[in-house]
Amino acid sequence: MQLLKPVFTFVLTASVLLFSGCDSNMGGTQSPCESDFDQQALFQHVVDALILPGYAALELSTQNLQTAASDFAQAPSPETLDEVRTAFQAAYLNWQDAAQYEFGPAEEVALRATLNNFPLNINALESRIVGGAYDFANPNTFDKGFPALDYLLYGLGDRTDGAIVAQFEEAAYAEFLTAQTAFMAESVKRVHDAWKNGYRDQFLVTTGTAAGASLSQIINGLNEHYEMIKRDKLGIPSGVVTLGFTNPDKVEAPYSGLSLALAQRALLAAEQFYLGVGRDGQNGPGLDDYLEAVNATKEGESLNTRIQQQFDVAKAALAAVPAPLRTAVDENNDLAVTAYNEIARQIVNLKTDMPSVLCVAITYIDNPSDSD
Repeated sequence: MQLLKPVFTFVLTASVLLFSGCDSNMGGTQSPCESDFDQQALFQHVVDALILPGYAALELSTQNLQTAASDFAQAPSPETLDEVRTAFQAAYLNWQDAAQYEFGPAEEVALRATLNNFPLNINALESRIVGGAYDFANPNTFDKGFPALDYLLYGLGDRTDGAIVAQFEEAAYAEFLTAQTAFMAESVKRVHDAWKNGYRDQFLVTTGTAAGASLSQIINGLNEHYEMIKRDKLGIPSGVVTLGFTNPDKVEAPYSGLSLALAQRALLAAEQFYLGVGRDGQNGPGLDDYLEAVNATKEGESLNTRIQQQFDVAKAALAAVPAPLRTAVDENNDLAVTAYNEIARQIVNLKTDMPSVLCVAITYIDNPSDSD
């Protein structure tokens, strides 16, 4: 996954967005910049129902992964391999929920880059293992995290269970696995602890629409995450953003076959973040309610309605792609491209229309090769 670097917004860009946010074509009967919508209620629900439970689930699952990895490294067998694979899959799926909270504590430790830079650089990974020199914290490397575990637990040798178990009888592989999973668990715990021990309280009171305010972080976090679903999980593998040349080996989790499940989970997580649907399934204040409160419309239709409808269409298109995605991008490319297109159609709603009408600037720089 190519990194998206947060930057301070240029004054001109912010000004354009703020003025367009008060455009009668996108707004309602009042200026959203002067809305009396209860931002603190939104922030409290997002933190207590989505962010904290999301990190709690991820922390628990990465701890379970660390334990299972240690057991496997100490006694490699088909049974302990199954156990660490089960823990890996649970943690990887939970990561899809938390990936969009890459602000505050997560941004400080570059959690996304620490856990999920893909596609994997296998040569770099093998060199690290043989050399015994690990730098898991470097955000610019592609030889660590979930992608490394995907390869180690499913892709070694001839990819049979026997070959993988035999490889882990070598001390270098066992040592890397235990060190990597311990670092992942500790990184997640560090972020979760920071939210619980001070950042939550700070987040709740940072109101307004300026860059760096909590509303800006929510909207930017959602958009950054969503664009990665579009480009990295689907666009690059399906060839849409690479001149029609498919790249099946660049899917997320190519060896375990989890790619499609991860993309579906990430898309659902984005929808729930927008709607304010908590991890317990309860619907509370969300960006949808904010748009309704300011009577945000587009071409005479509720902007919120458009966004919700497009989420449904995108999820249906992605569900139509057969697993595994690594094969589908070649054998069912039309379905993969359709899913990409339907996901991409939401970008203008989330990244242009919603920030504009809520007077929030997009403050991250997207990949310059991305066409949308």
